Amino acid sequence: MSKPFPLQTLLALAQEDCDAAALQLGVVNGHDRDMQRRLQLLIEYRGEYTSRLARVAQTGMHSVGWRNFHDFIDKIDAAIEQQRELAAAARAQVESGQRHWHAQQRRLKSFDSLSQRHISLERKREARQEQKEHDEFALKSFLSQRVPMS
Repeated sequence: MSKPFPLQTLLALAQEDCDAAALQLGVVNGHDRDMQRRLQLLIEYRGEYTSRLARVAQTGMHSVGWRNFHDFIDKIDAAIEQQRELAAAARAQVESGQRHWHAQQRRLKSFDSLSQRHISLERKREARQEQKEHDEFALKSFLSQRVPMS
């Protein structure tokens, strides 16, 4: 009978840690995509609003309206800058999550390699034991078949 892998508990924990890291990476990837999408929407909105300002300015505009447009564009620019910072932070979380996931994968692979090596050694040990038993049986059978000379 083969011996159990002595580090089986650590292998199972490494698998759980790797799965948890992959799940967390999925969460931060989703957050990153959301932050990028929001940034893109703000940039598009600013472009549309600027185009509208240009069209309205061609037909003439009061100074109060002109000031309101510029104030609003300044607010959009501030929102874009804030969203860029949030998007950069989300990207940093993704990169950190990727490093953590890769580290967990390497750890899992190390324990898995040890497990595979253990299984291989146990199979060789069992094969040697079976061969030894087979040889002993063959020797006993041979010796019992010999006719004693009298």
